[in-house]
Amino acid sequence: MALPKTLAKPSMATIKTFAERAGNVATIAPKKTTPPGQTSGLVPAGDVRLTVNIRDDVHQRLKIRAVQERTTVGEMIEAWVDGWQ
Repeated sequence: MALPKTLAKPSMATIKTFAERAGNVATIAPKKTTPPGQTSGLVPAGDVRLTVNIRDDVHQRLKIRAVQERTTVGEMIEAWVDGWQ
């Protein structure tokens, strides 16, 4: 079985060109950084990570609602809790 042309092995010239350009690749800085002393995750300072178990259908509706409101699930939960009197 022959491979499609898009999956063909690159030529040595292509590999050499790619390798020579590798030094010119700009790195992208992460958008969030971890607080000093934190060893994993990207939780901003002052926030905590929350893990909950909910039904799959509820999770899907929650994600859809967040997209519709152009917000995050975390921001929706915070607004809900902030609304408690």
